[in-house]
Amino acid sequence: MPNAALKGQQKPAEERTPILAVENLHTWFEVRRMGFLKAGDVRALDGVTFELYEGEALSIVGESGCGKSTLAKTILGLHHPTKGKIYFQGTDVTQLDKEQTKQYRAKVGYIQQDPYGALPPFMTVERILREPMLINGITDKDEQKRRIRQVLEEVKLAPIEDFLPKFPHMLSGGQQQRLVIARAMILEPKLLVADEPVSMLDASVRVEILQLLRKIQYDHNLAIIYITHDLSTVRYFSERIFSMYGAKIIEKASTKALLKNPLHPYTKALFEATSDPDAENLKTFKEVPAGEPPSLMNPPSGCRFHPRCSKMIPGLCDREIPPEFQVTDDQFAACWLYRES
Repeated sequence: MPNAALKGQQKPAEERTPILAVENLHTWFEVRRMGFLKAGDVRALDGVTFELYEGEALSIVGESGCGKSTLAKTILGLHHPTKGKIYFQGTDVTQLDKEQTKQYRAKVGYIQQDPYGALPPFMTVERILREPMLINGITDKDEQKRRIRQVLEEVKLAPIEDFLPKFPHMLSGGQQQRLVIARAMILEPKLLVADEPVSMLDASVRVEILQLLRKIQYDHNLAIIYITHDLSTVRYFSERIFSMYGAKIIEKASTKALLKNPLHPYTKALFEATSDPDAENLKTFKEVPAGEPPSLMNPPSGCRFHPRCSKMIPGLCDREIPPEFQVTDDQFAACWLYRES
């Protein structure tokens, strides 16, 4: 998918500087009955730790409800964590005041899942792109015009003069998502958080949008967090893939390693459930784990996948939360099967 000339330009992750560090992050939401009686907490994130490097694209995959979007919104500052730290360029962003939080958010672009709902219908393209600059004190007219022209050229909404006066309803779905990307780039961020950015688009348009994001990543040395449940796209987009289940990251690996040999039983099941374009493979029925994802209000003890896992070790998996084991140089799994690795 990405232009072949772009490949190989990135340094290995370990040779780059971490731009984002998430440490033991918990985001819980209180549930009340009758408006005042506490019924418990929904543990939407329950101990997430990772680093993201400058210029790296990281994919986070998992079923709906596993905590992917909560992680994105907590990083963006839309949810305040219950516990844990988020460091951006070395600064703990969970402790910022209102003005500092505003400055932080200007450095982190957000690409929403639904372009139809993400754009104000009463604003023109020009006004939509000008608004973030006005909010963040960029009032110079020439600078505003320069940035608007630059981002529209980058997302290939041309001729620019034709698009500036248009309203969102006058654009196709793909054009609307390009505008969402342009708005995310208008403040020249260092990090992009893309939450299911192509799931609402036609299959043919998805490829174009992912190619566009990949090119923007390379051109600006951007770090990108790509959140998706569509495993057919991650192989073309990211350097590393994290698998999430039950509000926890249960496997981390380079894209090449994970696609070749997923380790965690859940990650294997996730790939087994992915649609396969090869008609010959449709003749073989692929078994997937029975059952449902765990309740995040009352999660099971031990490994959260153990009630659905065919390789569950009685007395261990159902009692003890597995730590993260390093299985290979670029592959980690939170699974007791690898305790002697």
